[in-house]
Amino acid sequence: MSIRLAIIALAVSLWSCADDSDPLAPEDAVLRPTGELQPYDLSPIVSLDEVRSMPRGTPVFLRTEFAHGELADLEMTFVQVVDDFLAAMPVYMVEAADPVLIQLGGVAQGMSGSPIFSEQGTWGAVAYGFDSQDSPPYYFFVTPIEWVIGARGALPAAKRTGTWAGSRIVPLETPVLSSGLNGVHPLPEGRSSFLSGASAAGLTQERQESFAAGRSLAVGLLLGEVVLGSLGSISYVDGERIYGFGHPMFGSGPVALPIIEAKVLGAVSNLFAPYKFATLNPTVRGTVTEDRLPAVRGILDAEPELVPVKSVYAFPAGSELELTHRAAVGLDPFTSLDLVATAFFRPLTNRVDNDPDHSIRVATDISFVGTDSTLTRSRLYAAPDGRLLDAIFSAYNDVSFALSELMTRDDYAMQIREAEARVELIPENRFAVVAEVAADTVVSLGSTLDITASLRVGRTSDRAVELALSVPDTLPAGFYQLEVGSAATLGEDISWGTEPVRFPFGGEETLAAVFARLNKPDENVRLKARLTFVSPPIPPEGEDVELPEFPPFDPFLPPAPFSTQEDVGLWLQGVQIRDIEVVF
Repeated sequence: MSIRLAIIALAVSLWSCADDSDPLAPEDAVLRPTGELQPYDLSPIVSLDEVRSMPRGTPVFLRTEFAHGELADLEMTFVQVVDDFLAAMPVYMVEAADPVLIQLGGVAQGMSGSPIFSEQGTWGAVAYGFDSQDSPPYYFFVTPIEWVIGARGALPAAKRTGTWAGSRIVPLETPVLSSGLNGVHPLPEGRSSFLSGASAAGLTQERQESFAAGRSLAVGLLLGEVVLGSLGSISYVDGERIYGFGHPMFGSGPVALPIIEAKVLGAVSNLFAPYKFATLNPTVRGTVTEDRLPAVRGILDAEPELVPVKSVYAFPAGSELELTHRAAVGLDPFTSLDLVATAFFRPLTNRVDNDPDHSIRVATDISFVGTDSTLTRSRLYAAPDGRLLDAIFSAYNDVSFALSELMTRDDYAMQIREAEARVELIPENRFAVVAEVAADTVVSLGSTLDITASLRVGRTSDRAVELALSVPDTLPAGFYQLEVGSAATLGEDISWGTEPVRFPFGGEETLAAVFARLNKPDENVRLKARLTFVSPPIPPEGEDVELPEFPPFDPFLPPAPFSTQEDVGLWLQGVQIRDIEVVF
């Protein structure tokens, strides 16, 4: 158990047993709500005009799931209507008055969307706060219920930065909860990602008590052994229609995201912001259909389409493990590819130690909506010391990069239909460095240049690879460089001549060309030798030597290099260069 989880568990335990009669209860322990709910009906809607007529100091209540799945009504005080937050939508300013909220440090992450109500009915959903509140009084802002449920019509997707009295008003953070992740072996995040801020959560088979106002609203992103979900609260329920958060989750507009189950164990106060600690149940209970500025909205008892993501792990002992996850559809491309790569590799890091002298091979088969082309490729991954996690991390980044090439271009938007990966763990280090190259320094046109490349494999062994490069008799005589390294490192042999130069990463690259480039054989394991033209022969100084005739030399149009390559089954690093003279 991590230190953070241990502290959380201890805190939840203390709050569960602390009361006024407990002489051992710490004096500064967070108070627990009484559990008595206000006898008010939350179904009536309190309009903006009615709220404007309310006097400053009017008591209101925030209903939220606080601890052990129990609802609590926490007191707040109405301050005023703020009209200049959004041009089209005002917000209600409230102050935390309940001792529980004051000791907690304000409204916790995960309470976004909790209904604010009085005996007249529901006013709105708590949704915003100041960007810095480190001591009471704590002020928060409420999205009016008329906008939450859409009674006032749609709002523009863009929102300016709200300020009041010189302070920034920001949405209450929507926590991303995760279960099934190995905190000791986290995957590296190569860019800013919602995964990097995910909080640990338990996975449970307990069912959510209900989907009433104030209860948890968990939106599933990845379902399976690894579960990822955003946590907020339900603001209002109208039959099968459900509303929550009080602000956008991703701001994606029309969506089809699964509503799953959650149970809050307690609220945790920390140095940054209080948050709810909860468990997740990946049972799908409905679909979020809209993710807009005032709220997220959805329908209960309607399951959305999810992307199946299968991963098969083959272990050295001969055993195999097959896992299937389901990923949400319609998110932004970077989030979608992070979910797929996470489903492929996170469960593997849960099961292995960071042992040396290992490699992995990953074969992917990923199909996309709107095209018959698939991302089908097999790659070997190894690291200098053979550390298993280094190889897994390299595979994670490489698969993510390949997906980003297909899913984040401006001229088309790819959406994954189905994804599968087979990961083979290899109990040896197949990493090699191109250490030395031996070849004749002078070679004749039309002959064969014999090359011996010495590879340092792992840390202890060497391997010699023989290559034979045919030198065409049409090649101009002169001085060349012999480059020996992996085909991935040396790159493409660019054709020069009468045809225009076509670089492989040009902006006009077609979708078919992208698939062809990504699916070509693994060039990291292909040892390549290439002759690259440097200059024509130069006669000795002071001597009038008649050189044999050869095609005119154009310094701006050098001839194409000639190369050969061979699959050596090793992940290659390093390049060796030798000077070669080609003579008649």
